[in-house]
Amino acid sequence: MVLSELLTPTLVKAARALLGYDQAMLAAKTGISKKTLGLIETMDAVPMDARRVRVLQELRTRMEDELGVEFVFAGPGTGEGVRLRR
Repeated sequence: MVLSELLTPTLVKAARALLGYDQAMLAAKTGISKKTLGLIETMDAVPMDARRVRVLQELRTRMEDELGVEFVFAGPGTGEGVRLRR
């Protein structure tokens, strides 16, 4: 996973909304604490330390594998987004 494909606050909030989950429910489903989810959803674009990258990767993997979320990352001429697998 490359750094350009790390979850952003916007992607996490959009995925939560699409699932109809509040932070507590997403925490329960992914094993990531509610406090950590709150921090992720409000984080600035500061340099990533190894721990933050690991948590973002774990959250992405759990949301994709266990909750059926697909993340679309921004690229040349496209924006980021989220959808559910069918």
